[in-house]
Amino acid sequence: MEIVKKDKANIESTKGNVYRTPECDIYENDNEYIMYFDIPGVEKDDISLKVEKDVLTLTAECTKKAGENYTCLRDEMMYSGFRRSFDLGDSVDSDEIKADYKNGSLKLFLPKKEKQKTKQISINVS
Repeated sequence: MEIVKKDKANIESTKGNVYRTPECDIYENDNEYIMYFDIPGVEKDDISLKVEKDVLTLTAECTKKAGENYTCLRDEMMYSGFRRSFDLGDSVDSDEIKADYKNGSLKLFLPKKEKQKTKQISINVS
């Protein structure tokens, strides 16, 4: 099967698929950022998260399996991988990032470094 690149930003994955950019929602509170990704069709073992030079990169590969004793008669479905990177700068404690994955949804917890946390400053009356 030949991969048709629909977008110049797409690149071929290691499994012969085309990477797409997964959508992401990001929230924050005083202590951490939370990132949500929808990456349907991906098994937990096919997800890679890494931080290199303060850049967080998510890579996820989709695979399809026909099953034993089957011969492919038609192959029209394009399976994609996902890839997206975020510059963390110096605001996230990358050693403490945690991830949960369930039913195609990935949730990342990125704790803020102590100096990035919001601090309330009290005012004395004199």
